[in-house]
Amino acid sequence: MKKVIDLIANNPVLITAITFVVFYFIPIKPKPFGDGDFHMGTIQLIDYISNNFEGDITINKGILTLICYLIPYAIVYPFHDDSYYLLSSTAFSLIFVCLSVHYIFKAVDILKIKSQQKVIIILLLTLFPIHIYYAMGVIGEVFAFFASSLWLYFWVKISYSKTNIGITDYIFLGLSLVLLYGTKPIFIPFIGVFSLYLLFFKSNWKNKLAFYLVVALIPTLIVIESKSNKQGQEFKQYVFRSQILWSRYELRDEPFNWIPQHGKDEYSSSDYLNNRKKRIELDSICTVKGYDRNKYFIKWVVNDIVENPLLTLRQYSLKFFQSQSFIISPLIKSKKSPLVKYSIHIYINLINYILVFVGLFAMYKLQKVKNYKLFLPFLFFWGSGLCYVFLMHSEQRYMFPFRPVLIFLFAYWLHLKNEKGYIFKKENKVGD
Repeated sequence: MKKVIDLIANNPVLITAITFVVFYFIPIKPKPFGDGDFHMGTIQLIDYISNNFEGDITINKGILTLICYLIPYAIVYPFHDDSYYLLSSTAFSLIFVCLSVHYIFKAVDILKIKSQQKVIIILLLTLFPIHIYYAMGVIGEVFAFFASSLWLYFWVKISYSKTNIGITDYIFLGLSLVLLYGTKPIFIPFIGVFSLYLLFFKSNWKNKLAFYLVVALIPTLIVIESKSNKQGQEFKQYVFRSQILWSRYELRDEPFNWIPQHGKDEYSSSDYLNNRKKRIELDSICTVKGYDRNKYFIKWVVNDIVENPLLTLRQYSLKFFQSQSFIISPLIKSKKSPLVKYSIHIYINLINYILVFVGLFAMYKLQKVKNYKLFLPFLFFWGSGLCYVFLMHSEQRYMFPFRPVLIFLFAYWLHLKNEKGYIFKKENKVGD
């Protein structure tokens, strides 16, 4: 039995690859090309390069996601076949998922936990392999997952290790944040606050300089995105307005209707219909009076929050528990029995809540032993994601990049529970 445990514990990447292959043949996958933006944008990027850098590229979301998909798409581009694009991108995603797991467990290994504890973590990842699920579609989640895994490892290494920390570690730390922004721009508040935090972190000035020189690439990406086609910028503004408005109607009249709703379908709730009605109303006012749509929508949303504080609190509380319902929306909308639907819903959310609540407990323990070098950055990261989910459309994939940190916190909790001690001592304060 010990050999089996050691075999599993020492091969998390292999287990991930096997799970990936098994999951590939299960008919539970995201839409092949997501919402189509990355698929279309990557093909346009290839056309743009092959046409001597002339033409338009649709950059509605993170620009680095297009560059990531450029590699597998370029290999099969001569075939001009969507099935080849999907196959090549899925194979490429497998590489990044495995790399992500590799770095997560390198961070976990710093805790020096036992093989049995690592097996528990691997089991938890395998019971609900959401990281593998997202890798099956052409969407940005898998690269954001890799970016946060990379950040986790290098920050834990820098924070915990007393020796063997050099400029390379800070360069990779900066690169992880560049990739995180380039795949999930919504985390720019975390990146900004963490970069400021590092100013007060006790470290060699050359290391800090290397970090800031790398992170300085982010403004360049912002400029490139701002110079993209006008249609892409207008789409971003439309999505922004739609999401902040939808946030005010989510779980409002029907607080327990957690079925994701897109377009006109038989599952449309009164919340969804009222949201669409309000959007038309606000758009009409802006058209007639010549108001800036973004400013007017923001003003309406802020006023609604101020006028309905208890409703807002109830909505945010329910959003916290809404969790992974978006992932199984095809199942929930199917004709299968309620028992099947809600059993699976409870199952996958139970795993998510285990990670969340254990993560909260581990954060409390980090604060209790005054390990602010981990506690504060984790808090910035978690808080940044939660603010976005609370204030915008609450699809939980926006929290997905934080999942590697939750896995690490779960490992930390296992260490505390079984070792009856702290690997991070009370004197381990910021700047040590």
